[in-house]
Amino acid sequence: MATTNDNITKFKQFDRYNFETDNQFQSGVASLLNNKQENEADLLLRAKLFYYTKVVDASFNVDAYKSWKNENQEPVNEQESAIEDDKPPRFTFQELVDMIEKGIEIPGIKQIPNVLNEGTPSKAKMAARPKPWETNKQE
Repeated sequence: MATTNDNITKFKQFDRYNFETDNQFQSGVASLLNNKQENEADLLLRAKLFYYTKVVDASFNVDAYKSWKNENQEPVNEQESAIEDDKPPRFTFQELVDMIEKGIEIPGIKQIPNVLNEGTPSKAKMAARPKPWETNKQE
C-alpha cells in the first residue's frame, strides 16, 4: 500500500501528539491500564489510535499507519526513552496497601525527615496584641 506525503504528515502528527497532557484521553485510558493485561503497549497503542480517530482526526487511516510504522521503524530517541524510564510506575490501591504493610519503600515517594527546624528562633520585634478580655480591663 503506497502512502502519500499527506498521509505521512498525518502519521508523524499522530506520533508527535501529546497524549500525556490530554486529560480526556488520560481519564479514559486509566481504567484500561488498571486491568493489568499482558500486552499493555499494544492496548495503549490501540487506545491512542481509537481516541485520535474519534477526537482529533476522523480521516486518519489506522491500517495505513500500522503498515507505514512497520516499514519505517525509526530509531527511538535516547532522550525520549530516558524520560519514560523516569516516570514512577503505576500501582493499584491494593498494591500500595501491600507495600506499606510489608514495609517496602514505594518508588517516587519523597522521604521527609522527622525533624523540626533546628535553627534558633528570632526575637519578637513588636509587642504582643492584647486579647479581648485584656482590652476591657484597660478601658
